[in-house]
Amino acid sequence: MTLSATSVSWAAGGIEILTDVSLTVETGEFLGIIGPNGSGKTSLMSLLAGIRTPKSGSVLLDGAPIASLGRRTVAQRLAFVEQQSETVERITARQAVELGRTPYLGALSPWSLEDDRIVDGALDSVDMGHLAARSWHTLSGGERQRLHIARALAQQPEILLLDEPTNHLDIGHQISLLDLVHQQNLTVIAALHDLNHAALFCDRIAVMQEGRLVALGEPRDVLTEERIRTVFGVDVEIEQDDGGICHIRFLTRRAQRPAPEGQRRNLSLMGA
Repeated sequence: MTLSATSVSWAAGGIEILTDVSLTVETGEFLGIIGPNGSGKTSLMSLLAGIRTPKSGSVLLDGAPIASLGRRTVAQRLAFVEQQSETVERITARQAVELGRTPYLGALSPWSLEDDRIVDGALDSVDMGHLAARSWHTLSGGERQRLHIARALAQQPEILLLDEPTNHLDIGHQISLLDLVHQQNLTVIAALHDLNHAALFCDRIAVMQEGRLVALGEPRDVLTEERIRTVFGVDVEIEQDDGGICHIRFLTRRAQRPAPEGQRRNLSLMGA
Protein backbone atom coordinates (compact mmCIF):
# COMPACT_ATOMS: atom_id res chain seq x y z
CA MET A 1 0.00 0.00 0.00
CA THR A 2 1.37 3.40 -0.99
CA LEU A 3 0.80 6.87 0.40
CA SER A 4 1.61 9.90 -1.71
CA ALA A 5 1.36 13.66 -1.74
CA THR A 6 1.22 15.49 -5.05
CA SER A 7 2.07 19.21 -5.07
CA VAL A 8 0.38 19.76 -1.70
CA SER A 9 0.29 23.21 -0.14
CA TRP A 10 -1.31 24.28 3.13
CA ALA A 11 -1.82 27.59 4.89
CA ALA A 12 -3.02 28.74 8.31
CA GLY A 13 -4.07 32.25 9.24
CA GLY A 14 -3.08 33.47 5.81
CA ILE A 15 0.46 32.17 6.26
CA GLU A 16 1.80 29.57 3.83
CA ILE A 17 3.01 26.60 5.91
CA LEU A 18 3.65 24.06 3.14
CA THR A 19 4.43 24.84 -0.49
CA ASP A 20 4.29 22.38 -3.41
CA VAL A 21 5.41 19.24 -1.55
CA SER A 22 5.42 15.95 -3.47
CA LEU A 23 6.56 12.53 -2.28
CA THR A 24 5.52 8.89 -2.44
CA VAL A 25 6.11 6.29 0.24
CA GLU A 26 6.33 2.77 -1.09
CA THR A 27 5.02 -0.41 0.53
CA GLY A 28 7.28 -1.57 3.37
CA GLU A 29 9.45 1.55 3.33
CA PHE A 30 10.60 3.47 6.42
CA LEU A 31 10.64 7.15 5.46
CA GLY A 32 12.01 9.73 7.87
CA ILE A 33 11.03 13.40 7.74
CA ILE A 34 13.54 15.83 9.24
CA GLY A 35 13.89 19.59 9.41
CA PRO A 36 14.17 22.48 11.87
CA ASN A 37 11.28 23.54 14.07
CA GLY A 38 8.71 25.36 11.94
CA SER A 39 9.79 23.66 8.72
CA GLY A 40 6.38 22.04 8.20
CA LYS A 41 7.00 18.47 9.38
CA THR A 42 3.93 18.20 11.61
CA SER A 43 1.68 19.93 9.05
CA LEU A 44 2.83 17.49 6.37
CA MET A 45 2.17 14.53 8.65
CA SER A 46 -1.37 15.80 9.33
CA LEU A 47 -2.04 16.08 5.59
CA LEU A 48 -0.71 12.58 4.95
CA ALA A 49 -2.93 11.23 7.75
CA GLY A 50 -6.00 12.89 6.23
CA ILE A 51 -6.59 15.03 9.31
CA ARG A 52 -6.10 18.25 7.35
CA THR A 53 -7.10 19.02 3.78
CA PRO A 54 -4.49 20.58 1.51
CA LYS A 55 -5.06 24.09 0.17
CA SER A 56 -3.99 22.67 -3.19
CA GLY A 57 -2.71 19.35 -4.44
CA SER A 58 -3.83 15.91 -3.28
CA VAL A 59 -3.01 13.06 -0.91
CA LEU A 60 -3.59 9.55 -2.24
CA LEU A 61 -3.89 6.35 -0.20
CA ASP A 62 -3.16 3.42 -2.48
CA GLY A 63 -4.17 5.56 -5.45
CA ALA A 64 -7.46 6.87 -4.01
CA PRO A 65 -7.91 10.42 -2.69
CA ILE A 66 -7.77 10.05 1.08
CA ALA A 67 -10.49 12.69 1.44
CA SER A 68 -12.89 10.42 -0.47
CA LEU A 69 -12.46 7.49 1.93
CA GLY A 70 -14.51 7.06 5.08
CA ARG A 71 -12.75 7.56 8.43
CA ARG A 72 -13.28 3.91 9.39
CA THR A 73 -11.73 2.76 6.12
CA VAL A 74 -8.74 5.06 6.58
CA ALA A 75 -8.34 3.98 10.22
CA GLN A 76 -8.20 0.33 9.22
CA ARG A 77 -5.32 1.07 6.85
CA LEU A 78 -3.44 3.92 8.51
CA ALA A 79 -2.59 4.77 12.12
CA PHE A 80 -1.27 8.16 13.22
CA VAL A 81 0.54 8.85 16.50
CA GLU A 82 0.50 12.60 16.98
CA GLN A 83 3.12 14.62 18.80
CA GLN A 84 0.61 15.77 21.42
CA SER A 85 -2.21 13.35 22.14
CA GLU A 86 -3.87 13.27 25.53
CA THR A 87 -7.15 12.24 27.13
CA VAL A 88 -9.19 13.59 30.01
CA GLU A 89 -11.02 10.31 30.42
CA ARG A 90 -10.42 8.18 33.51
CA ILE A 91 -9.07 5.13 31.74
CA THR A 92 -6.42 2.51 32.38
CA ALA A 93 -3.34 1.89 30.28
CA ARG A 94 -5.00 -1.15 28.74
CA GLN A 95 -8.18 0.75 27.90
CA ALA A 96 -6.08 3.37 26.09
CA VAL A 97 -4.63 0.64 23.87
CA GLU A 98 -8.04 -0.97 23.37
CA LEU A 99 -9.09 2.23 21.54
CA GLY A 100 -6.97 0.98 18.65
CA ARG A 101 -9.58 -1.71 17.98
CA THR A 102 -12.42 0.84 17.51
CA PRO A 103 -12.32 0.79 13.65
CA TYR A 104 -13.12 -2.93 13.71
CA LEU A 105 -16.00 -2.92 16.20
CA GLY A 106 -19.69 -2.65 15.42
CA ALA A 107 -23.09 -4.18 16.05
CA LEU A 108 -22.13 -7.25 14.04
CA SER A 109 -18.56 -7.43 15.32
CA PRO A 110 -18.45 -7.03 19.11
CA TRP A 111 -15.31 -7.28 21.23
CA SER A 112 -13.77 -10.75 21.01
CA LEU A 113 -10.98 -12.88 22.40
CA GLU A 114 -9.01 -12.02 19.26
CA ASP A 115 -9.23 -8.35 20.19
CA ASP A 116 -7.87 -9.23 23.65
CA ARG A 117 -4.98 -11.12 22.07
CA ILE A 118 -4.11 -8.19 19.78
CA VAL A 119 -4.17 -5.69 22.66
CA ASP A 120 -2.05 -7.97 24.87
CA GLY A 121 0.51 -8.29 22.09
CA ALA A 122 0.62 -4.53 21.52
CA LEU A 123 1.15 -3.86 25.24
CA ASP A 124 3.92 -6.43 25.47
CA SER A 125 5.63 -5.10 22.34
CA VAL A 126 6.23 -1.73 24.02
CA ASP A 127 7.08 -3.25 27.42
CA MET A 128 3.90 -1.96 29.08
CA GLY A 129 2.05 -5.20 29.84
CA HIS A 130 2.96 -5.02 33.52
CA LEU A 131 1.33 -1.59 33.80
CA ALA A 132 -1.89 -2.48 31.97
CA ALA A 133 -4.09 -1.86 35.02
CA ARG A 134 -2.53 1.48 35.93
CA SER A 135 -4.57 4.67 35.59
CA TRP A 136 -3.54 6.84 32.61
CA HIS A 137 -3.12 9.88 34.86
CA THR A 138 -0.52 8.13 37.03
CA LEU A 139 1.79 7.35 34.10
CA SER A 140 4.86 9.30 33.06
CA GLY A 141 5.14 11.07 29.71
CA GLY A 142 7.37 8.30 28.38
CA GLU A 143 4.97 5.57 29.49
CA ARG A 144 2.07 7.40 27.84
CA GLN A 145 4.05 7.74 24.62
CA ARG A 146 4.70 4.01 24.53
CA LEU A 147 0.98 3.40 25.02
CA HIS A 148 0.19 5.66 22.07
CA ILE A 149 2.47 3.44 19.96
CA ALA A 150 0.79 0.33 21.35
CA ARG A 151 -2.64 1.77 20.50
CA ALA A 152 -1.47 2.34 16.92
CA LEU A 153 -0.12 -1.22 16.68
CA ALA A 154 -3.42 -2.59 18.04
CA GLN A 155 -5.08 -0.80 15.14
CA GLN A 156 -3.21 -3.24 12.85
CA PRO A 157 -2.60 -0.67 10.11
CA GLU A 158 -0.64 -1.17 6.93
CA ILE A 159 0.82 2.34 7.21
CA LEU A 160 2.07 3.87 10.47
CA LEU A 161 2.66 7.62 10.81
CA LEU A 162 4.67 8.83 13.80
CA ASP A 163 5.18 12.50 14.65
CA GLU A 164 8.33 12.71 16.78
CA PRO A 165 7.65 9.32 18.45
CA THR A 166 10.65 9.36 20.79
CA ASN A 167 9.61 12.50 22.69
CA HIS A 168 9.69 11.93 26.48
CA LEU A 169 11.56 8.64 26.10
CA ASP A 170 14.97 7.84 27.56
CA ILE A 171 17.68 6.78 25.14
CA GLY A 172 17.12 3.06 25.73
CA HIS A 173 13.43 3.25 24.93
CA GLN A 174 14.10 5.57 21.97
CA ILE A 175 16.27 2.96 20.29
CA SER A 176 14.09 -0.02 21.26
CA LEU A 177 10.93 1.73 20.06
CA LEU A 178 12.35 2.65 16.66
CA ASP A 179 13.82 -0.84 16.34
CA LEU A 180 10.40 -2.32 17.17
CA VAL A 181 8.71 -0.16 14.55
CA HIS A 182 11.42 -1.00 12.02
CA GLN A 183 10.82 -4.73 12.50
CA GLN A 184 7.07 -4.51 11.89
CA ASN A 185 5.73 -5.49 8.48
CA LEU A 186 4.55 -1.92 7.97
CA THR A 187 5.06 1.12 5.81
CA VAL A 188 6.36 3.77 8.23
CA ILE A 189 6.59 7.55 7.99
CA ALA A 190 8.20 9.22 10.98
CA ALA A 191 9.06 12.84 11.73
CA LEU A 192 12.30 12.61 13.70
CA HIS A 193 14.44 15.00 15.73
CA ASP A 194 17.57 12.90 16.00
CA LEU A 195 19.48 12.74 12.72
CA ASN A 196 21.49 9.72 13.85
CA HIS A 197 18.23 7.86 14.45
CA ALA A 198 17.09 8.82 10.97
CA ALA A 199 20.37 7.59 9.50
CA LEU A 200 20.16 4.30 11.39
CA PHE A 201 16.54 3.31 10.81
CA CYS A 202 15.27 5.04 7.65
CA ASP A 203 15.39 3.70 4.10
CA ARG A 204 14.95 7.25 2.79
CA ILE A 205 14.89 10.69 4.34
CA ALA A 206 12.86 13.75 3.33
CA VAL A 207 14.35 17.09 4.38
CA MET A 208 11.98 19.99 5.03
CA GLN A 209 13.04 23.65 5.13
CA GLU A 210 10.67 26.62 5.40
CA GLY A 211 7.71 24.57 4.23
CA ARG A 212 9.42 23.08 1.20
CA LEU A 213 10.87 19.66 0.47
CA VAL A 214 14.54 20.37 -0.26
CA ALA A 215 15.94 16.83 -0.42
CA LEU A 216 14.69 13.25 -0.65
CA GLY A 217 16.82 10.14 -0.86
CA GLU A 218 18.88 7.57 0.99
CA PRO A 219 20.47 8.73 4.27
CA ARG A 220 24.03 8.63 2.91
CA ASP A 221 23.02 10.85 -0.01
CA VAL A 222 20.84 13.28 1.94
CA LEU A 223 22.76 13.65 5.19
CA THR A 224 25.78 15.60 4.01
CA GLU A 225 27.82 18.06 6.02
CA GLU A 226 26.91 20.90 3.67
CA ARG A 227 23.16 20.17 3.73
CA ILE A 228 23.05 19.91 7.52
CA ARG A 229 24.97 23.18 7.77
CA THR A 230 22.56 24.87 5.34
CA VAL A 231 19.30 23.50 6.78
CA PHE A 232 20.08 23.35 10.50
CA GLY A 233 22.80 26.00 10.77
CA VAL A 234 25.30 23.72 12.54
CA ASP A 235 28.66 22.24 11.67
CA VAL A 236 29.09 18.48 11.76
CA GLU A 237 31.45 15.70 10.82
CA ILE A 238 29.99 12.61 9.16
CA GLU A 239 31.51 9.16 8.93
CA GLN A 240 30.09 6.10 7.21
CA ASP A 241 30.65 2.63 8.61
CA ASP A 242 31.22 -0.48 6.50
CA GLY A 243 27.45 -0.90 6.15
CA GLY A 244 27.04 2.60 4.72
CA ILE A 245 25.30 3.96 7.84
CA CYS A 246 26.09 7.61 8.60
CA HIS A 247 27.32 8.65 12.02
CA ILE A 248 26.95 12.36 12.68
CA ARG A 249 28.94 14.36 15.22
CA PHE A 250 28.06 17.90 16.17
CA LEU A 251 31.02 20.24 16.42
CA THR A 252 30.91 22.77 19.21
CA ARG A 253 32.69 26.09 18.85
CA ARG A 254 35.37 24.80 21.16
CA ALA A 255 35.82 21.76 18.92
CA GLN A 256 36.28 23.99 15.88
CA ARG A 257 39.24 25.83 17.45
CA PRO A 258 42.68 24.23 17.36
CA ALA A 259 43.01 22.17 20.52
CA PRO A 260 45.22 19.42 21.90
CA GLU A 261 44.33 15.86 20.95
CA GLY A 262 41.47 14.53 23.03
CA GLN A 263 39.89 17.87 23.86
CA ARG A 264 37.40 17.87 20.99
CA ARG A 265 33.89 17.41 22.24
CA ASN A 266 31.77 15.25 19.99
CA LEU A 267 28.08 15.31 20.77
CA SER A 268 25.28 13.35 19.12
CA LEU A 269 23.45 15.71 16.81
CA MET A 270 19.81 16.22 17.73
CA GLY A 271 17.73 17.47 14.79
CA ALA A 272 14.57 19.56 15.04
